Amino acid sequence: MGCGSSSGTGVVADTKSKGKDNLVEPQTDPDDFPTIPDGYPPPNPSRTKKAKLFDKSKYSAIEDRAMNSPDAVGDSFTELNAYLFNGLQTDLEKVRAIFCWIGHKNQTKIRSGSMDSPNSILLQVQENNMSFAYLFARLCREANIPCVIIRGLAKSVGYEVGDEEGEVKQLTNRWNGVFVGGEWRIVFPLWAFAAVSGHSTGKFTLVETKGAAARDKEKKSSGVDIVQFNEYYFLPDPEDFVNVAMASDPKWQFIEKPFTLDKFCSVPLLRQTYFSSRDVEITFGYNSRLHSENGQVAIGFKALDDKWDGFLTYELFFNDEESKSVLPSEMQLDRYVVNERNFEQWKFMVRCPVIGVYKLKIYSQWHSGYSVWLCSFKLFCNELTDGGTRALPLNVGPIGWGPSNEMVKAGLTSPSQRKGFVVATAKKEVNFSFSYTRKVSIRTVLVHSETSSEKLESYISQRYDKKKNKVNIAVCVPDEGEYALQIHAKDKQTNTERNACNYIISTDPTPEQKKKRNRRENVTERKVRDDLKTTSTGKDLEKLEMTIAKFEKMNLDDKGDLNVALKRQNFLKLKKDLDDAVKRRHLEVLDTAIEKAENSEFKTKLEPSIKEADEVRQELIKLNRFAHDILAMKQPTVSELHSYKIPQPPIMDVMVATFTLLGERKDNLQEWEDIQSLLRTTGRKSVIRRVREFPEKQAQHVNTKIATKVQALIRKHDEESVRLCSPAAGTFYVWVNNVVTDILDTGNRQTVDPET
Repeated sequence: MGCGSSSGTGVVADTKSKGKDNLVEPQTDPDDFPTIPDGYPPPNPSRTKKAKLFDKSKYSAIEDRAMNSPDAVGDSFTELNAYLFNGLQTDLEKVRAIFCWIGHKNQTKIRSGSMDSPNSILLQVQENNMSFAYLFARLCREANIPCVIIRGLAKSVGYEVGDEEGEVKQLTNRWNGVFVGGEWRIVFPLWAFAAVSGHSTGKFTLVETKGAAARDKEKKSSGVDIVQFNEYYFLPDPEDFVNVAMASDPKWQFIEKPFTLDKFCSVPLLRQTYFSSRDVEITFGYNSRLHSENGQVAIGFKALDDKWDGFLTYELFFNDEESKSVLPSEMQLDRYVVNERNFEQWKFMVRCPVIGVYKLKIYSQWHSGYSVWLCSFKLFCNELTDGGTRALPLNVGPIGWGPSNEMVKAGLTSPSQRKGFVVATAKKEVNFSFSYTRKVSIRTVLVHSETSSEKLESYISQRYDKKKNKVNIAVCVPDEGEYALQIHAKDKQTNTERNACNYIISTDPTPEQKKKRNRRENVTERKVRDDLKTTSTGKDLEKLEMTIAKFEKMNLDDKGDLNVALKRQNFLKLKKDLDDAVKRRHLEVLDTAIEKAENSEFKTKLEPSIKEADEVRQELIKLNRFAHDILAMKQPTVSELHSYKIPQPPIMDVMVATFTLLGERKDNLQEWEDIQSLLRTTGRKSVIRRVREFPEKQAQHVNTKIATKVQALIRKHDEESVRLCSPAAGTFYVWVNNVVTDILDTGNRQTVDPET
C-alpha cells in the first residue's frame, strides 16, 4: 500500500467504495488551461523549511472563515476572492484560505453552481471529471498568485514497496507548485483531501507482529475511499516529498540533487509520519529491496533525540504470490525478528524462516500503545542460515534486546555490554555490569528453548558493590546454543518491578561476525581502528564521536576497541556536561549534570568536576535566596521608586549600587533621570527580571574591586534609615548588601570591571 493510503491523520468526513484508484487525478481537465504558463518565476530549490515558513496556529482565523463561508460565494470567483481574502495581506495567507476552502467544502457534496465557477468546478472534481490540481491552480491564478500543475510519479495505493521501474512508471499523477514567500512550494490537494483505507493486494500473509505469531492471510480489497483534511500535503518540504512523489521534470522537484527514476524506486516506502514526527531516521538498509546474507536481513534506525521515549515495533509479512516456497502449516511463526537496542539505536535483524519474498513494516509506538506506520521494506531471502533458521528463545516485546531508556527508568545505567547480542563460550563466564541510581533488587532469568529456567538458575550469579553503586551479573551457559538473559529491577521504595534489559547470549558467532573474523582488515579499516584507539585515550569528544561513527559504519569487529571507545565517550560526555553547566550557571542544568555524573561508573574520576559544579550550584541557590524579596515585588512598588522627582540620598545610593551590580556602566548612572529610565524599563530588561537572572548572567562578572566600591556606597546608610525613605529601596539595600558581602567573603574573582 502506497503513501496515499490513510494514516490516521486528518478528518474522516465521508466514505464511499470505488473500484478505481481514487488517489490518481483524472486526465480530463480543460485543454486550454496551461499547466505551466509563460512568464512565471523559474523553479529553484526551496530555501525555507515548512516549520519556519508556516505556523498553523497563526492561520486559524483564516481556516475558520473558509470553513464557514456561505455556499453562494462559491458561485463567482470574484465573490469568493472578496470573501476569503478580506483583511489578508500576503500570498501565503491567500493560498492558505484557498486550500482550506477546497478542503472543507469537499467534505460535503457540493450543490450545482453557476457555469465555470468555483462551486461548479468543485462539483466536477467530486464527480471525478476534473482534478483538484486544476481547481487549486485556477483559484490561485484568479488571485494573481503564480501556480503550476506538476506532472510526475506518485506512490499511491497502487504502489507496493520494492516495485520495479516498469510498474512505478504507471503511477502518473499531478499536484501543484505555488509561488509564495519568494520561492516555489508544493501543495498536493488530492492527497490532502482524499485517502484510501483498507486497500490490500491479497499477496501477503502476516507472519509475525511484535514477536508474536500471526499467520493471517490478507484478503484482496480495493479499500474504502475517505474524504479527509490532511495538513501534511500543504507545503511539505521538497526533500521529503520527493521520496513519495517525484516530478518528471527534475527542476520542478525543488531540490539541489534531483531524484532519478532509479533512485525513486530504490528508496524505502517512507510514510508521511516518518517525516512529520521526525522521531527516527534509517541508518543502514536504506533501500526498498534488500537481499539476505546467510538467510538474514538487517535494517538500522536511530532516534533523532536521545530523550525520545517511544519504541519501534514491526510486522513481518510473507509474499505468497512472488515466493517460490510456501509457509509450512506446522512451522512456528514467531520470534524470527531480532529487535536489538543500544539506547537511541535500533537494529532489526530478520531471520527468514523459509526461502521467499517478505515485507517488513516498521512502526513508532508510544507507551500508551498508540502506534503509527513509518516505513516498509521488501526483503528477498534466497538461502537460509547455516544449520537452519532458529527462532529466538523468548519474546521480550518492544523493549527489545540490549540497553535502552527503559533500563534507565528502572534505575540502571552504564551497562558494560552495549549490544543486545553477546557472543559467549560454553562453560566460560561472561559478565554484565550496571551502575544503579537508586536502591533496587535485581532478578535475572536465563531462558533456553530446550532447558527450563529453573535448571539454569545455578548458572547465573550476581554481586553488588555498594561503595560504587554497581551490580555485576555473571552468566556461564552450560552448553552450546542460544540463550536469553532477562534482567528485572525492583524498586525497593515503591516495590514495583520492571523488565530493565534483555540480552541474547549465543555460543555461535553471528554470520556477520564469522565473516569479519575470517578476513584481514584492509588499509582503510586498519587506519579507522588505529584512529579509534588513539582518540579513545584523548580528550577530544567530537573527534572521538566521529571515529566511533566511522568504525560503526564500516561494521568492523569490536575486539574490545569499540567498547573502550564507548566508555571513553560516556566519560567525556559527562565531563563536558558538567563543564557546560558550570559555564551556563543554570540550576536545572547543573542538577541534571551532577546527578548523571554521580550515578555513573566514573563518579570517582569526575569528583573534581562534580565538586566545582556543586559549588556553583550552592552559590546560585544562595543568590536566588538573596533575591527572594525583590522577586516578590509588584510593579507598582517599583513604580513608587521612579516616581520620585528628587530622591533622598539613601535611595540614590542604593539604586546606583543595584544597577552597578547588574552591569550598568558608571557613566549611565550619573543622574536620577538615568535611574528612572532604567526603573521604567519593562519586559526582559526590567530590574526585577535582571535581578532574577543575576546569578546566571551577571554574578560571575562582579569582582572584589566592584564589590568593595558598591559596599562603600551603601555602608553610608543602614537598612532602617533606607526603609524609612522608601520600603522598596530597603529591599534592594538588603539584596545588594548580601551579594557584596558574599562576594568579599568568597574572595577575589578574576574578571572584567564594567567601568573599564
